[in-house]
Amino acid sequence: MKSTKLTALGGIVTALSVMFMFLSSLIPFMTYVVPAFAGLLLIVTVEEVELKWSAYIYFAVSVLSLLVIADKESAVMYAFFFGYYPIVRVIVNDHIKNKALNIFLRFLIFNVSVVLGYLLIIYVFAIPIEEMEEFGKYTNLFLLGLGNVTFVFYDIVVRNLTIIYNRSWHDRVNKTFKF
Repeated sequence: MKSTKLTALGGIVTALSVMFMFLSSLIPFMTYVVPAFAGLLLIVTVEEVELKWSAYIYFAVSVLSLLVIADKESAVMYAFFFGYYPIVRVIVNDHIKNKALNIFLRFLIFNVSVVLGYLLIIYVFAIPIEEMEEFGKYTNLFLLGLGNVTFVFYDIVVRNLTIIYNRSWHDRVNKTFKF
């Protein structure tokens, strides 16, 4: 594959992802939805080219988001989970054939990523979380549990969109970029 074609595809996916990330600044209640959509765009490069190109795109979108997006929580959620999950999912599925271990590892990745992301949000970006304390001392655990339920749905969406992409769009993208 010629690097110009890869660069063109990468540029398109990067630009669309950053555009989505800007929406989190315009629509404040989309803090988690926007990075999830931006991460889903990586399915195209994960399926079409080497994983390292997808990692480059993830890195570019993460850096740009952290530098220019006003909603830092959204940018951190992209950088710490949603941006790389489509890449990691392929790696885990390819290397871990034991279904129980595969699922456990994906949940572990999610939980570690989210906890580290929120530690960064709280202690580096100094985004206050005092509002959570008024709901009780178990609020953080409840929210993490709710996040795990949401992760199950996101994982299903990533799987199903990958299947849909391969059935419907793979040939069109290959024809357009002549891979």
